Amino acid sequence: MIIDTANPSNVVSGFGFEWPDALRLRGSVIRISFIYVAAMTGYGVGIAFLIQHHKDLAINMSVMSFVSLVLSLLLVFRTNSAYDRYWEGRKIWQDLKVTSRNLIRNLWCGVLENSIEDSVQKRQALKSVAAFVISVKHYLRGEDGVDYADYDGLLSPEFRLLLATNNNAYNYGAIGAGNNSPMGGSRTGLAATSATFHAQRLTEGWERQGEVPLPSLLLFEMQKFGEYIMDNKLCHVPFYASMLATINTLSASLGGCERILSTPIPLAYRIHLTHTLYLYLLVLPWSLGSMGSLWKTIVLQFIISFMLIGIDSISREIQNPFGYDANDLPLDAYCDNILLELNSALSHNSPKALVSNEDTLSNHNVATGGGAAGDDKSANGGDSTE
Repeated sequence: MIIDTANPSNVVSGFGFEWPDALRLRGSVIRISFIYVAAMTGYGVGIAFLIQHHKDLAINMSVMSFVSLVLSLLLVFRTNSAYDRYWEGRKIWQDLKVTSRNLIRNLWCGVLENSIEDSVQKRQALKSVAAFVISVKHYLRGEDGVDYADYDGLLSPEFRLLLATNNNAYNYGAIGAGNNSPMGGSRTGLAATSATFHAQRLTEGWERQGEVPLPSLLLFEMQKFGEYIMDNKLCHVPFYASMLATINTLSASLGGCERILSTPIPLAYRIHLTHTLYLYLLVLPWSLGSMGSLWKTIVLQFIISFMLIGIDSISREIQNPFGYDANDLPLDAYCDNILLELNSALSHNSPKALVSNEDTLSNHNVATGGGAAGDDKSANGGDSTE
């Protein structure tokens, strides 16, 4: 069996038939570019018929070679810039996965459990790590709130209540309360600016304004657990320092993803590239008409339009790699991997556990991922231990 992370089902048969790439529609940019290619081809047909009757209107093809060189340089830069964003997103998510795994393993093995409360806090901290990764996925897709199935069993009732009531007096350790707290000030809830945020995501770059995102709030929860284990002497100082460094690494990964989304290709460059591309395609049939063949002009206009517009469409498709498109990164599969790590930890007693305390995620949630866990919440969730 071959694991294919680019496939929505995530598993394809090793002996099954697969369409050749040249015949695939899903994942291609044909649907995106079809209207523009058809328009340029139709325009080329009209110009070809015109030149058939007025051959003196044809342009020497040698002139177009210089324009082709300029256009190719612009398209290469555009495509490379878009792929750099895609590849950078992939590297950041790999770092996010590795760091989350390390944090789950270190907390599971390195934190003492001297009481039932210690066990409850420790298990909730493990769940907060997985919840953070899932929240980054939703945050990058512009999906606010915690009413998603893949949060089931991961967020504590107190944290959900905090988000629902917007309690300004909530104390994040040394951060304090009131206007200085992450939940304080004039913030009106995670979903308050949802419509505006979705409108911002329609552009090629956005920046969250006016509120602390859910992933940052979960980082505060994790650091608050660090304060808890230090106050109760459940770990050594080097372990606590290592934990803070790991949390900072998670925060850096979140910042890297935000950097990709909030740094669009410069507007002037995009506008100039679009102008150059379509001016070239508008002049092209006048040059092709010098060949004297009507059908050659039409066919070449279609092929060249398809290639050039397709390249531009590809760059637009991959420059934001965090969505739901076929060419986007499989973020759901990455989150499922973290859920498997979490379930492995929760299904066993840690080396420093006080008592046996089974608290696993449901088999359905682990097998199918958070997106399919709607009505099948974890067996004991986060409530059974509390």
